[in-house]
Order: sequence, then structure tokens, then C-alpha cells
Amino acid sequence: MIKEVTASGKDVLEAKENARLALGASELDDVTYEILHAGSKGIFGIIGVKPAMVKASIELPDAEPRRDRKGRGEQKKDRAPRQENRPEQTEQGEKPASAASRKRKGNKKPVEKATAVFESELTFTKVEVEKGDDRAYDFVSQLIENLGIEAQVELLSCDDGTRRINVTGEAASMLIGHHGDTLDALQYLANLASAQKNNKGEKDKSRVTVNIEGYRAKREETLRTLARAKAAQALRTHRNVSLEPMSPYERRIIHSEIQSIEGVSTNSVGSENNRKVVIFVDKKPAAPEVEAETVSETSSEE
Repeated sequence: MIKEVTASGKDVLEAKENARLALGASELDDVTYEILHAGSKGIFGIIGVKPAMVKASIELPDAEPRRDRKGRGEQKKDRAPRQENRPEQTEQGEKPASAASRKRKGNKKPVEKATAVFESELTFTKVEVEKGDDRAYDFVSQLIENLGIEAQVELLSCDDGTRRINVTGEAASMLIGHHGDTLDALQYLANLASAQKNNKGEKDKSRVTVNIEGYRAKREETLRTLARAKAAQALRTHRNVSLEPMSPYERRIIHSEIQSIEGVSTNSVGSENNRKVVIFVDKKPAAPEVEAETVSETSSEE
């Protein structure tokens, strides 16, 4: 069975990421993308702005044959008839859920869940390539040369199935921009170049990440520190804390870091270029004192 979704974003990469999240697929799943619209920045970023649109599809396991479901239905006939007026079965000390609470649970909006693989957890291997073997690598190398920037460019393979173009050289820092905006634009163009056939007539479908002077690891650590600080603020003030709009990659870092902190959770709100993470405090009832006393007595008997 094929599941398809259509998603948008400020660029093709963000649209693909939004589509993958909508499918519930991981970065390692085999998702097929079709670019419906590459997007347009318009005039001065105001007039004629259009988001990028992509269609994503993934193959899911086929549903069970109808005869299997029928077989289970026949087995159910042997069971005892349902008692309509009997009280709900609950654990000791737990009150049955009311109809209103069950309705609220059914209408609860899904929380954006995503896990980032931190830079420090990845393993890279240098790849020797010649001109024409990798279009993304050729694009970045040629751009660095045309700009007259003294820097070294190398291609790395990553254990998560992606490729990394690593640029080293102090002069190359000019290509990072504010919070990596320029670097993200360079990475977007490198992925477009990667869609072109190489000198062997092949297209490399693996995603390309561009890194300059170790910026990705530094930005990641900054975001993780920010996440911990904002989580502490939320726990201290018992108020939700909203962060500034971020890219899907940066939001995943925040989500992953908050998952390890007890008492707080995250969700993403907003749309398009204004999507941001909100940290909110979990409201969990404290354990009854009688349970603590029971555990204490059991421990003393042992």
C-alpha cells in the first residue's frame, strides 16, 4: 500500500522534511519525493512569494487479508455476550474515566515528535573523488574557488547514510551567515546540484549536509544549552516558554534535548517560516503517600 502526502516549506528541503514528518517516516526510510513547485522568493521577499511544494510517498505493508479478519470475527462469536450495564474495569484505586475525558483524549492534537542524531554521535569517513564524480562536491568546490576564498573542501560519508561536504579555512566563515542562514542556502543549492547526473550518468539520492569550520557542532551545542536553560525556566515559573522560529533540523535538536529532561515536554506550533518550539510543563499527579509507606515496610521486612 502506498501512502502519499503533499507538504510545503520555505524551500524544497524544508518541504521534504515536513512531508517526511507527515508520513511518520524516519530519515532512513525509503521515501520518494516529487517536487511540485520549487518555490519563489518573489520581489524583495514580499511580492509574489510562493512556498515550495512536494509530494512524498512511502510503501507500507499491505493490510491483512479479509479472510483473516473474518476468521477472527468468527472466533469472537464464541465469547461470552457483552454486559451493557456493568461498570468499567479499572485498577485498584483508579476512577473510571468519564465520557467527557475520553472525548478530550480523542480530540487531542498530535504532538510533533522527532529525534535528532547529534553531531558528536556521528562517524565520518573521507571519500576521495575526482571532478564529475559528485555534483554537490563540485558545486561547492567551484563556488569557493570563484569567490577567491582560501579554504579546503573535502567529501565525507556518514554512518547515517548521508554525505557531508566539509569546508575548512577562516575565510570560509563568511559563508555561514546569521544563525547559519547563508550556510543553509548553500546546502540547499548543493542538494539541487546533487540531483544532476554525474559523469557516470547516475544521481546520488543521499542527502548532502554542508559544514563550514565546524559550525554545525557549535550551533548544536548552543541549541542544546538553550533548550536546558529554557526548560529550567519553564519548571521554575510553571509557564510555557516559546522559542524563536527555527528550521526543522534545529527544532529536532530542541525536541531531542528536552526529551531527556523530566517534567517538561515540547511541541511545534506555527506554519511555514514561522514554526517554533514551545516548552510546556507536564502536569503529573504526585504518587500517594500510602504507596511510599508500603514500599518502606516491605524493604524493612526484607
